[in-house]
Parts: sequence; structure tokens; C-alpha cells
Amino acid sequence: MRISIEAITKTLRCHLPDDAVLHVIDESQLHYGHAGYNEEIGVTHVAITLTWKVFNGVRQLERQRTLNLWLADLFKVGLHAVSYTLKAPGEATSL
Repeated sequence: MRISIEAITKTLRCHLPDDAVLHVIDESQLHYGHAGYNEEIGVTHVAITLTWKVFNGVRQLERQRTLNLWLADLFKVGLHAVSYTLKAPGEATSL
């Protein structure tokens, strides 16, 4: 299976309402030659930014665990690393 940004976005979107703001960026090329990089797999490293009202009052670690669970099948086939910016509306980006 080849992983694409579209596959990652679709996987996340099936858990989110339309008003959640989601951005997924392929950062695989930044990790060329490092662990987990595999051109044959496709996208191996991504940055995900998600603003979602459900995150209000939820700790960062729990937010990340939720998305890791949603992405579990993609991790099994080669998604290697995800950097997250997960916030509720109105929260500072630097949390």
C-alpha cells in the first residue's frame, strides 16, 4: 500500500465534523536518509494541524493519542512520524 496525503486526510476526516479545521503536510523529503523514510511507501512523515472544538479542556497527550489511534492502520503500513499542532478554537498555537 502506498500512503498519500489524500489517504491520511480522508482517514482523519471520517472522524471529524465539517467545522474542524485540518491541514496535513507531507514532510517526508525533509527526512531523506533518516529512519523511517521510504520512497516506495510514499508519505512517511507528516505535520498535522487540527483545530477542533472537542479539544477544549483536553490535554495535549490525549489529543495526540486520539489521532494516533485514528492513524493506526497507516502506521502499520509505513507512516513513520507525525508532528502535531492540536488545539481548540481560541487556544494559542504554542501549547
